[in-house]
Amino acid sequence: MANYYKEINKMIEKIIHNIIVLDKRGFKLGLKGEVLSFLDIYIIKIIGQNSMMSIYNLVNKTGVDRGIIASVVNKMVAGGYFKKEKSKDDKRVYMVMLTEEGKKVYDKIIDNQNNLLEFILSDITLNEEKALLKFLSKVNQKTI
Repeated sequence: MANYYKEINKMIEKIIHNIIVLDKRGFKLGLKGEVLSFLDIYIIKIIGQNSMMSIYNLVNKTGVDRGIIASVVNKMVAGGYFKKEKSKDDKRVYMVMLTEEGKKVYDKIIDNQNNLLEFILSDITLNEEKALLKFLSKVNQKTI
């Protein structure tokens, strides 16, 4: 463990730093040049993968405060990426779904994610892939 400890620690710190900078800067993934945060992108992905979702379920799925989720949803509705409709089953519940514009942004997000993953995995061996998966699994076990 001690062989590469310092280098691994530096690399993790660098990744965290880059994530913070990227989130503050945002991503120009909006079709009209809007800047989206990691949370915006994460919520677009969740709704895109589920076709529609209640705000309550979004709060539960993300673990993020209801007020923050409502703010992101309202921002996406105003931007034309989401639409909100009352549930047919329970008129007190609002369902959120992607608009056609939202689906285009979702597709763009998935393409970017696939390109990044292809770049990362393009020149590593199967054993290195397994080691990377083990590392990410352990990191995931210790977060949140």
